[in-house]
Amino acid sequence: MEKTRNVLKNTLRIVLIIIAVLIVFRIGQSIAKGGKKAAELVYNVGVVKLEKKQISKYLAVQGVIEGDPQVKVFPIVPGKFSRNAVSEGSYVNKGDVLVYVDRDMVGYQYELAPVTAPVGGMVTKLYCIDRGEAVSPAMPVAEIADPSKVKLVFNVGQEDLVKIKKGQKARISFIDDESLSVNGEVYSVPPVIDSDIMSGTVVVKAPNTDKKLKLGMSVNGEILIEDIKGYMVPEKAVIMTESGDYAYLAVDGKAKQTTVRAGYRDKDLIEISGEGLTDGTEVITDGTFRLSDGVKISTGNEPPKPAEEKKGKKQEKKEKAEEVKK
Repeated sequence: MEKTRNVLKNTLRIVLIIIAVLIVFRIGQSIAKGGKKAAELVYNVGVVKLEKKQISKYLAVQGVIEGDPQVKVFPIVPGKFSRNAVSEGSYVNKGDVLVYVDRDMVGYQYELAPVTAPVGGMVTKLYCIDRGEAVSPAMPVAEIADPSKVKLVFNVGQEDLVKIKKGQKARISFIDDESLSVNGEVYSVPPVIDSDIMSGTVVVKAPNTDKKLKLGMSVNGEILIEDIKGYMVPEKAVIMTESGDYAYLAVDGKAKQTTVRAGYRDKDLIEISGEGLTDGTEVITDGTFRLSDGVKISTGNEPPKPAEEKKGKKQEKKEKAEEVKK
C-alpha cells in the first residue's frame, strides 16, 4: 500500500513539473512575441522647398482719408449767422464768400461780414443752419478740402517710427475694397518722439486725380520699409513656443526639428531664417502636429502606414497553422 502511494506521489510530481514547464514555455513565447518591435509609423506630410525671393516689408496703419489741403474756416468777427453763400459739395476759389455773419451790435449798424475761403477746393461741410445762431472766431462755419489730392495722418509708436523715413513709398486703400487705392509717399516724419505718449505723427500724401478715394473714408495705409531677399513659408509651418520658434525639415525621410527665427508676416506667409536653411531645403507645412524629431515621414499623399509591408494572406494562414500544431 505504501509503495503504491509513493508511485502516485511521484507520478503526480512529474505531471505537475511537466505542466509547469509547459506554462513557462507558453509564457516565454508570449513575452517573445510581445517584445517584438512594433511597426514604425511613416507620417504623410506636406512640404515646400525654400527659395530666396524678394520680400517687400510694409508697415501697416489705418486712418481716415483727408483732402490736401483740408481746412476749417472761422469768421473774423463774432455775431449771428445770417446765411450761407454756397452749398456743400460746391467748388470755390480762394477768396470766394462762404458765409455771411451779422455783427448785430447794439447802437451800431454794420453790413453783413463775409467769411471767405482761405484756399480753393470743395466745400465739404457747412456748420451753421439756423439764422440767428451765434458764431465766434473760435467756432468754424465751414470746411474746405481738395479731393484731387489726399493725405493720411496717423500716429505710430516709437518702435515703428524709427523705421519710417521721408520719401518712402506708400499705398492707401479703402478698408473694404483694396481695388480702390492710390500710391503716394511719406510726406513728413517728426524729428523727435513725443515723450508723453511715446509716439509721433506721420503724414502720407498721394494724388487722387480719379477721385477713387472719397474724403472721410476709413483706409489702410502701407509704407514700404525695405526690400530684401529671404525665405517665406506658410505660417502654419512655424511652431511658436515660449522657449523659441522651430520648424520641421524633411531630411532623408525623417523629420528634423530645427530652431528658426520668425520675422515679417504677409497675410498667411511668414519670413524665417536660421542655420541649415538654404535653397532647396524642404520645410514641412502640413501634419506638423503629429511629428517629433526623428520620426519617419513621407511627402506623398498616402495616409500613415507601417514601415514594414503587410504580410500576405497565405503567409498569415501558414503561421496560424504552425501555432495550432504547437
